[in-house]
Amino acid sequence: MVEIKDLYRERVNVAVELWDKVLRGEVVSRGELVNLLAKYYEEHDIEPFRGLTKIDIYDKELATVYVVGVYGMGLVTMHDVEEEYGSLFKVELTSDKAYGVIRNYNGDESRTALRNLIEDNQALGDSLEERVFRVYRLVYTGAVLGFMPEDDIAKTYKVFYDVFEPLRQRLVNYVKFYIATKVAEGIALGRFASQNEVRIEKYAYCVRLGLEKCAPTNRLIHEIALSVYKVPANVVNRLVPLIRRSSKSSLVPKAY
Repeated sequence: MVEIKDLYRERVNVAVELWDKVLRGEVVSRGELVNLLAKYYEEHDIEPFRGLTKIDIYDKELATVYVVGVYGMGLVTMHDVEEEYGSLFKVELTSDKAYGVIRNYNGDESRTALRNLIEDNQALGDSLEERVFRVYRLVYTGAVLGFMPEDDIAKTYKVFYDVFEPLRQRLVNYVKFYIATKVAEGIALGRFASQNEVRIEKYAYCVRLGLEKCAPTNRLIHEIALSVYKVPANVVNRLVPLIRRSSKSSLVPKAY
């Protein structure tokens, strides 16, 4: 049976390779780092963490490189990044600062700090939703890889719900993205024998996180299992069959 460390070994190894180049001074711009990441992923047949869209996906996937270097392997500290590599990881650095505020959230002071870090920061994205999602992406990546506490997924949701009122109806979709990823991971690990077991797991995850109405759609789980985890199509189709929808509305935030 596949073990969880095997699912991410090559992804982590690529991140370490990229950090080796960064630390040697061989990468001088974020664009160059994004292109190298895309090249290495293609060579190793790795798909970036994603949902139903691929918009700017390799730029978003730099969160993996950052998290592995700072939280996973301890190759650098956030201070090192800020002092030496800020131009390469400007999005992730701001996101990490926001994550620090989230972990120690204390009301008005923290609320103001998060708004100052995120609201008008165009480096994070064009819209407020995109900017908030880039912060969430860092926490999501850290939790999926096991380098950040899973409880911080729910905490990030609750803090953002308090701070960014205009996004309240959309924020639960970020939690759905995380749960879909973990259920897809479980499929890749061979943990489920039936559709019913998958169904139970996605609702049980909401309970574990202490949140309501956060179960993801089969469509999202299906896509992640098939594309990100490379689970054979016959297995995915058996465990998470798709149902045709007449609605044209998006099931996943654009930021995904």
